[in-house]
Amino acid sequence: MNFNNYYNREIINMNTEVTNAFVRKVMSYMISGLILTTLVPLYLFFFNYELVITLTRYFQIIAIAEVALVLFLSFRINKISPVTAKLVFFLYSLMNGILFSSLAFIFHPMSILYTLGITVIMFIVIGVYGYTTKEDLTKYSKFFMTGLITIILISLINIFLKAPMLYWVGTILGVVIFSGLIAFDLNRIKYIAYNIADNDKEMIEKMGIIGALNLYLDFINLFLYLLRIFGKKRN
Repeated sequence: MNFNNYYNREIINMNTEVTNAFVRKVMSYMISGLILTTLVPLYLFFFNYELVITLTRYFQIIAIAEVALVLFLSFRINKISPVTAKLVFFLYSLMNGILFSSLAFIFHPMSILYTLGITVIMFIVIGVYGYTTKEDLTKYSKFFMTGLITIILISLINIFLKAPMLYWVGTILGVVIFSGLIAFDLNRIKYIAYNIADNDKEMIEKMGIIGALNLYLDFINLFLYLLRIFGKKRN
């Protein structure tokens, strides 16, 4: 019996189990955040409409607070506890849900649900590719960074120009970039799992939250750009 081959198979199996467990943890956090983000506007718009009207006065403050939460979670992840990281992530998801309640004022609800369905299907298909591919997608990090900067610049320029062509160029580029980021981030999360296999549980929990935040942002941004295409605006 070749003990070296047996040992290698055991290591591979162990790494696979650790990777799968870590990815399940990340996905469970991300899905929980998305469910919270979905339930909040449904409740506000259909069951507490007056509260929605009141909250619209504070949307700018909420948006700034959201940016602060993302920055706090990204830069302080090594110093905060896993419980704090989870609370910040779910608070961000809740606040995002409050902002998303405004979409029902702009788009017909059925077109929002239709776009949400398309986003879910795209996320699953692209995510499976990103997780199962043997290619290391981290080599495309510069491409995605350049794409994100380009989207931001186009958006800023178009605030002043209000050019339909730039609007649609930014929209198509946004769909392409955030679709690619789904595969990129899941691929990266898979490899992170190998590196943290011997680390403590606290670090695994916190890295799971960061991974969930990245995928959550990919999903939300893809949804918003698809909504530009498929969303039917109210008259």
